[in-house]
Amino acid sequence: MTVYLSPEHLSGLGEDTFWTWFQREFSSSKVMLPNKLNDTDIVLRYSVLGPINTSGKAVALLWELLPEMKVKLHSNVWDDRIRKIMQCAKESQYRTIASPIMKEYYEEFGEVDVIPLGVNTDLFKPIVDKEMLRKKYSLPLDRKIGFWCGTTHPMKGFNKLCEWAKEHPEIYWIIVWKQKSETPNLYVQFKMRLEKRFRSYTHVSQQTLAELMNAADFFLVPGMLRPFFLVEWEAMACDLPPVIIGEQPKDFVPSNHPRNDIFRMKWDRKTARKTWEKYLTSKGVMM
Repeated sequence: MTVYLSPEHLSGLGEDTFWTWFQREFSSSKVMLPNKLNDTDIVLRYSVLGPINTSGKAVALLWELLPEMKVKLHSNVWDDRIRKIMQCAKESQYRTIASPIMKEYYEEFGEVDVIPLGVNTDLFKPIVDKEMLRKKYSLPLDRKIGFWCGTTHPMKGFNKLCEWAKEHPEIYWIIVWKQKSETPNLYVQFKMRLEKRFRSYTHVSQQTLAELMNAADFFLVPGMLRPFFLVEWEAMACDLPPVIIGEQPKDFVPSNHPRNDIFRMKWDRKTARKTWEKYLTSKGVMM
């Protein structure tokens, strides 16, 4: 009676991912794929890896937004990975998605269940003293500050961020890059021409990320895809209000206190644990 985890990367940037969280919460789970599964075992398969190469039960984790990217960005560049995703969805006994928006892409393969990834609301939470945080990170005390985190990938809407920032010169920016390869300072200065209007950070810890979110007044959502990205769920858990300028409709319309929405949508990890336990038990896996 084992849950086998089959990720592409357990923790690509050293962050506490779904996989590392799941391992802690369900101590009997294992990060490996055996040659043969028992009838009571199940594999949580990251769908970009394709179907499992062994007999047994598998849950296709259809989290990547590549089918949405293909439609919204009108590109065939991701077709090989999408084929693997679709094959995984087809050959797995069960299918889960994190956003109900994505259900339309997989319904032809059978039932699709919506199960949140879960946000660490004990880490991503409001910090009342913004002045303290702004002093800590050398941010202006007398300016309205916007927050954005991502990459220059088209789906993240970086160009829309640049355009909106130029139209709102009163805003100072916190820019957080997920990857060191983005060479953020040069790229931001070139694209945004916002000298003295931003500070950029690269590959920060989750604790630092939460503090930078709390130092801001709002976060910008310029993404070209409909579902919220995980970092946007985390910003909402900090009760940071979103300004949505990208593709819509989103998963939901955030309230004035989006942290409350996190719990209402059952995206907090405590509730997500119960959801996963109930889900896997319903599939015959005793947790």
